[in-house]
Amino acid sequence: MEQLLRQIKLLSEKEPKTLEQMALKLSEEVGETSQAVLSYLKVNGSEYKQLGIHEVKEECVDVILVTLALFYKVAENENELQELIIRKMDKWQRKI
Repeated sequence: MEQLLRQIKLLSEKEPKTLEQMALKLSEEVGETSQAVLSYLKVNGSEYKQLGIHEVKEECVDVILVTLALFYKVAENENELQELIIRKMDKWQRKI
């Protein structure tokens, strides 16, 4: 996983999109994930797309990639991602 994160970081450094453009791209990917879920669940008006669980997974990965690229654009150091994930997971765990 560390190697994948390093590759994502390197790619994000080459990404020409601005921070604002990347945030909009993230919103687009989240919308596509929502569409895939609605289609997979055959919600009225969405079933015509005939998307399955594979497409839901792919859209989730798109969200992860754009999110990580966006994070790396603003990160201050290498350890920041891990530190924040641990802190946020602790908070999440306390709430459930």
